[in-house]
Amino acid sequence: MTANADIAVIGGGVIGLSAAYELAQATSARIVVFDKSVPASGTTGGSAGVLCLCDFHDIYAAYTLLGDARVRELRRRYDIGFHPWGSLAVYYEGNTFPPLQDPFATRFGPDRPDSLYHREVLDRDELLRRFPWIKPDRVLGGAVYPNHGFVNPYRLVNLYERLAVDTGRVEVLHGTPVLQLRTDGDRIATVVTRRGAWNVGEVLNAGGPWGAKVAALAGRKLALTPQRIQVCVATAFDDGIESGPLTGVPEQVRGEGVWCRGEEGGTFLFGQHHHMTKPGFTVDPDNANRVNDDDYPADVADVYRRYWHLPQSEFLNGWCCVYGTTEDGFPIVSRDGVVRNLWHAVGMNGHGITCHAGVARTIRALMVEGRGDIDLSDVLGRPERIDITPLDAGRFERGELIAFHDRPEVPDLERAVPAASPED
Repeated sequence: MTANADIAVIGGGVIGLSAAYELAQATSARIVVFDKSVPASGTTGGSAGVLCLCDFHDIYAAYTLLGDARVRELRRRYDIGFHPWGSLAVYYEGNTFPPLQDPFATRFGPDRPDSLYHREVLDRDELLRRFPWIKPDRVLGGAVYPNHGFVNPYRLVNLYERLAVDTGRVEVLHGTPVLQLRTDGDRIATVVTRRGAWNVGEVLNAGGPWGAKVAALAGRKLALTPQRIQVCVATAFDDGIESGPLTGVPEQVRGEGVWCRGEEGGTFLFGQHHHMTKPGFTVDPDNANRVNDDDYPADVADVYRRYWHLPQSEFLNGWCCVYGTTEDGFPIVSRDGVVRNLWHAVGMNGHGITCHAGVARTIRALMVEGRGDIDLSDVLGRPERIDITPLDAGRFERGELIAFHDRPEVPDLERAVPAASPED
């Protein structure tokens, strides 16, 4: 009654399915994906689906480039619901304007018109003309990154599943939670699911915020924390706004940065974000409140209306997503330190859509090629490899946390500023 697979992937979100597709492209292995519910029912579906620059470190910059390249490839061939509405940085008094050159743009992004690093610097008048809902008080100007955008996460995941299955090497089982990982010495021998047992060769933990629970089934403790993130909605169409870039204001809501992006149908989404694990947000992903706190939309409205003119828009209850976060804000993408055939690809800290193709390439490098770096030559047009060994799961126990590069020239949604100084 026991089935067999060379590789078992636990988690059917964008990370698990893109990794399964990548592995199927690189090997002849038989791969099974166990999805506890339905496609994109976890973090992927609750996310903003944003593709933007996450270049606060070499690894994140590389993942951004690879995510952009993959989405471009898929857009040429399939309808994945991509909306290139851009990102907008607004500079207020107290910021440096015009903005300084991004050091990662110099290294990774020649300023081609189609590059993610391509930006248009707008003086104050042009900024207010193009985005008339922004109030003019203390505004110096802005910078638009026109090639950023967002993808419909459900379409993207469904496409990855179809592409993976079409290889003839991947089977995806929905409604099939993993209940037990039976070990034999330092290896997982059997994966027990709702629909029976599987003998496996390798196991990839792509469980998102459930990743620590997956690791615990193998007797392992993973430094991954699930955190509840709120998203509320404003009816921007009531003010005649059809689309909006990814942007923010220079003030926090309840001590937390909040981004905004336009949504299909003329609404605005407003979502919390922090780059790493933060006190006060930790939840059990199986028992998290999936709707906003009663007063959250009103709190967002109070802050945003100080900077934006949205007289008719109503701020409404949205939903809550659960992110898998880490202490240093970087993902865990590595072999487990004890269980030799267990691999982890979790802890995207809210950047899963942007980073998914880079994470999938990392898994291929580790599991198939036996490498500790990934090749960027196909996206850069020149030789370049990025070391991905710092993403090791054991770095937290060793105290080898990864640090963000300081990028003071870019307004940061997580930097608090005095209420008198408009910023994000």
